[in-house]
Amino acid sequence: MKRVLFIIFLSYSFLFSKNVTLNLDQAIELALKNNGLNKISKINLEIANAQYQQALSANYPSLDAIFYSSRDKRDTIFQQRGSFTLASGLTKTLALANTLSIADPATRAGTQAYISSLPTSSFPTSSISADLDTKAKGRDTVRGQLELNYPIYTGGKITAIIEQARLNKDIAKQSIKRNESSIVFDVKRYFYGYVLTNELYTLIDSIYENMKFSRDLTKEFLENGTDLKINRTDYLNIKLLTSLINSTLSKIELNQKMLEGAIANLIGLKYDDILNIKYNKEEVLKLNSSLTNIIKKAYSINPDINSVNLALKIKNEQIKEKDSNNYPMVNLFGNASHTYNSYEYGYINEDNENSWTIGVAIKLSLFDGFKTKNEVLEKRLEKKMVEEQKILLEEGLALQLKNEFLKSSIGYKQIGILKEAVETASENSKMNFKGYQYEMVEAKDLVQSQLMEVYVKADYLKNVHDYLLSLASIDKLIGTKLDEKF
Repeated sequence: MKRVLFIIFLSYSFLFSKNVTLNLDQAIELALKNNGLNKISKINLEIANAQYQQALSANYPSLDAIFYSSRDKRDTIFQQRGSFTLASGLTKTLALANTLSIADPATRAGTQAYISSLPTSSFPTSSISADLDTKAKGRDTVRGQLELNYPIYTGGKITAIIEQARLNKDIAKQSIKRNESSIVFDVKRYFYGYVLTNELYTLIDSIYENMKFSRDLTKEFLENGTDLKINRTDYLNIKLLTSLINSTLSKIELNQKMLEGAIANLIGLKYDDILNIKYNKEEVLKLNSSLTNIIKKAYSINPDINSVNLALKIKNEQIKEKDSNNYPMVNLFGNASHTYNSYEYGYINEDNENSWTIGVAIKLSLFDGFKTKNEVLEKRLEKKMVEEQKILLEEGLALQLKNEFLKSSIGYKQIGILKEAVETASENSKMNFKGYQYEMVEAKDLVQSQLMEVYVKADYLKNVHDYLLSLASIDKLIGTKLDEKF
């Protein structure tokens, strides 16, 4: 049963796995598309853009609709206590008003004529009670209101905040470039490592086949006799060397598979996908640029340098934001409301149900205990600290570029020198191999020529690998691709 399940699993993996063949450029393109780190950087850019749009909203007026309803414990009662003082003229008027209660017209007219004939000064000053308990507002209230606010002038605060958000968006873009440079470097590093191991495997496999043949031939010479001075020690040495070469092949093959897995992981393949890497052994191009030009270019486009430059601009905007507290804040405001109350009269009567207000508010800080002054100073010092960090970053970047430039320059010269040595070692190895077959070369000379070919060619391949890796490092440090070919 277990065997059946295992066969089913293998069949399923075979049916749904992909067979992918690609070169360096295609690997880089897939890695940039599928790498998780790059996806996260792009999401961070979207977040920064959303924050920028939020900051832009400060340029527009805010309009809020507010609705609320409430029920109080009881009606609101208006209470008044005291008395009203009545002047002489008002007392005379009240006396005339009191005559209206006289039923007989003749008597009423006579009384009114009498009161009217009296001078006002004859009426004394008096007072009446002003005690009053009346309902001012009912228990239930419902109100709908629109509120408008628009900052007319903020001393540059809003502009500074918006600019900071825009610069943060640019920093997120630089982060994407930085991650892309790292991804490209990792792909190149693994790809060049694969090229090195693959070429070494081809080289050592060729030597292994030669040594197997030489081992068998030496055994035949030893058993059947030869004009060469062959002894059992020569045979054992060749046999041991053949076994060691075979062991080395296994280690190189393992490294090759691990590098394939690393590349597959970088470009987003699944564990059961099959990756085939192709490359052409083309001429290695010389780095045709001076160190001065490389450093100058790096200073202009390196993501870390650009991020620091953007950080300095952000510090300038933060200084402006804090300094805005020294200026007045001017705000336009307005509101319109409709109110319903369960009591028909009182202060929320029919005439007061609808209301609106419009006005301008001005706020100026006269003294804040030197808070604003020290906040501005803090931001200026932070900017100075970033400027110092930029100097260190530029110096460190220049030093790294110089080291990689020197390594690539020396490496390119070494490649040129080793080319001739590779041809010589290859020719010498072939001649000794053929000579040994015809009993014209000693066993030790054969072994030495084979080992020398491996050493020289491996050294050549290692120098090509290191040279290309130095160019890739320069690409990463600059933030763009230089001329290279492999």
